Amino acid sequence: MKHDLLVSGGLVVYPEKTLRADVAVDGERIAAVAAPGELSGKRMIDASGCLVLPGLIDPHTHPVYLDDIASLSRSAAYGGVTTIVHYAYAKPGQSLLAELGKMRAEGEAGSCSDFALHGGLFDTMKQAEEIPGAFALGVTSFKMFMAYAKLKWMTDDYAMARAMDLIGRQGGLACIHAETGLAIDYIQDRLLAEKADFAERFLETSPDVAEAEGIFRAVSIGRLMGCPVYIPHVSSAEGLAVIRFLRQRGARLYAETCPQYLGLTWEELKGRGALGKVGPAIKTEADRLALWEAAGSGLLDTIGSDHAPKPKTVEEDFFKAAYGSPEVETMLPVVWHYGVNAGRITSNAAAALLAQNSARIFGLAPRKGRVEAGADADLVVFDPAEPWTVTASGQHTRATYSLFEGRQVVGRVKKVLAGGRLLVDGEEFLGQSGRGRFLPTQAGKGRGKK
Repeated sequence: MKHDLLVSGGLVVYPEKTLRADVAVDGERIAAVAAPGELSGKRMIDASGCLVLPGLIDPHTHPVYLDDIASLSRSAAYGGVTTIVHYAYAKPGQSLLAELGKMRAEGEAGSCSDFALHGGLFDTMKQAEEIPGAFALGVTSFKMFMAYAKLKWMTDDYAMARAMDLIGRQGGLACIHAETGLAIDYIQDRLLAEKADFAERFLETSPDVAEAEGIFRAVSIGRLMGCPVYIPHVSSAEGLAVIRFLRQRGARLYAETCPQYLGLTWEELKGRGALGKVGPAIKTEADRLALWEAAGSGLLDTIGSDHAPKPKTVEEDFFKAAYGSPEVETMLPVVWHYGVNAGRITSNAAAALLAQNSARIFGLAPRKGRVEAGADADLVVFDPAEPWTVTASGQHTRATYSLFEGRQVVGRVKKVLAGGRLLVDGEEFLGQSGRGRFLPTQAGKGRGKK
């Protein structure tokens, strides 16, 4: 029989193997993966000389700044990301369930790719009451901050324990921004009193010890409450040491890092002022290399973009500038260039870190995360040998800058399919707003590796 579509001639990448194979698609699903020449299709995509990767899953985005859900999904598509898990934040005085409903409606109206949601708790003692209702909506992972008390974002240990108790009882997952927030606030106040150059001394305001302490405390509270914990944006060797220590003691813990921590150092970035201000801070070369070692060894589970572009300039007051940067579109090329091409991780590890592990941790497998019969036909045709230069003008986000501006990388997305539909063909965008579906998650139920 002839299938609707055949992606032929490529090397199909799995976490455990790489196969020269053709991928057949019928409708929205992968129908078969077989040796070259065994399948036929009514339409053909020639992947000769390229890799065929599972559509990436980005577990960490913020579509409430320069990019909304629609524009973020478009930028993500150019980077090979076909499933996105957005953070839906309920600020103090807002209803968590109302904000989840608004973001789901926005996504269903505007996203070109499938998406899921995390709940974000900013008034945790009050909003914790809505956690069971969020599960009923298909949202099973919840973000809390241990930092940013001055912004009224911080959750204290009592409130975090209460929320984790509820999340754990429901079988969900707590996602914790883990830093010793009040100590960081004191350090910032001390530097303000000294009239310090905050760009020059930025790492003092986001120290590795603060991340390590935050991770230990968050996971320890999770253990007391029977709640697994997901640590986003791990940035330091000290944080990794604590993760290793806790894992050895049986903690239910998942860890994510981001492309900005894997490809950059603050020493390189500080001349660009506020553009490079992200939280936690991008740290040292020793931290960067430690993160790559952890990615290759399996200590890190996932890579997420933390895509949060905000209007900033090089010249503005560094202390007052917002945290965040655009990352979703360059995530795969950065991971490939600085990781796979540099011999720090294998292509197979990249497939796990960028797709399969997130699918399992958030309960989206077997529908997502793997090139397998029955899964959604989310595929990336990726040329691992094509050199190109990253520029903000060449990106498709609404941000006007990239932290990787001018970097020459090798490895480029050529074609992207989502649900069997060609979403990106070279520079041509073929997606449609509103084609993306909301995906209920089942996070924290032992679907991850750990």
